[in-house]
Amino acid sequence: MTAKKLFAIFFLRKNGVAAERQESQIEMEAIQMRHRILRGYGLGLAGMTPCLGFFMFFSLCFADLSGAQVTVLVPSQPSVEQSLPQTAAIPKKNAENARVQGEDAPEPSSVPEIDILISMMRPYEYQGYPMDMPQLFAQLRHPPEQDNPPERKDLLGDVEEISYLGQKAWGVNVALDKPGLYQFILEGRPWWDEARKRYIQHQAKVILPVFGVGAGWEKPAGLNFEILPLSRPFGLIAPALFSGRILLNGKALADAPVEAIRINADGHVAANPWQKSLVARSDQNGNFSFMLNQPGWWCCMALWPGDPLKGPDGEQKQLERGTLFWLYVAPAPRQTPAK
Repeated sequence: MTAKKLFAIFFLRKNGVAAERQESQIEMEAIQMRHRILRGYGLGLAGMTPCLGFFMFFSLCFADLSGAQVTVLVPSQPSVEQSLPQTAAIPKKNAENARVQGEDAPEPSSVPEIDILISMMRPYEYQGYPMDMPQLFAQLRHPPEQDNPPERKDLLGDVEEISYLGQKAWGVNVALDKPGLYQFILEGRPWWDEARKRYIQHQAKVILPVFGVGAGWEKPAGLNFEILPLSRPFGLIAPALFSGRILLNGKALADAPVEAIRINADGHVAANPWQKSLVARSDQNGNFSFMLNQPGWWCCMALWPGDPLKGPDGEQKQLERGTLFWLYVAPAPRQTPAK
């Protein structure tokens, strides 16, 4: 299997099926990738002219974020509860997909695995955009022994090109051979936004508890622009309160615009534009909170100006930096009516 092969992602939206399933389950199945794959920043304003820096800060303060493109970093499941590996119920690899690719059907795996989707999209519109390969993708595993430092592993070499929502995207298959709390971190490449005449660059993070290990979620991942959760970001049930702190070069960032938006895979129609996302500003300690009122995958995205880059015309252009934190909110259990 080569890095140039595309793997189709299928969404379970068949007639007569969606109506029988809860919206969040449909969304989870839609996000799961039906492919199998073979097996670190300066954000300061140094060097920015005062005029350009002020304009960039002003534009971010009053930006309408609800229609912005975001970098998706979503695993095929929000936690892994299986045991290692003798008692784990491991499904076989997708033999039908292997036959389509002209390969032998793969053998069952002895270690649990997850697929991680890396793509660009407008979450509310559920519209995909092409994305260049990220320049950093790694995992941090916090072991059950909390006194031990996290183990870092570079995964960029495992990333494969795929197709998502009809657009160029990326995916990776990760074997979870050890218990721990996993943080997956990503840094995308700057891209030119012709409509807004600026560069945009995203960093993203998602946390995955594996085999019952949940300690370490409050620890930073070492990104120079990141959202640090102040409340546990997994095991959430809608409506769920999530709080975080925005860090820039390891220090709390005050008065930064931050937005929470859900992947609208179920096609929910908002009554007005302000219902498409939640918007706030960080306080003097860099903190913010959102009430995530619907089940599904949510991202919290904070923005801040970065050092300008040379534009297509050779002139210095604004760089808008975004840091994203992804988390999953489960639906509230259905209550059985009293007889």
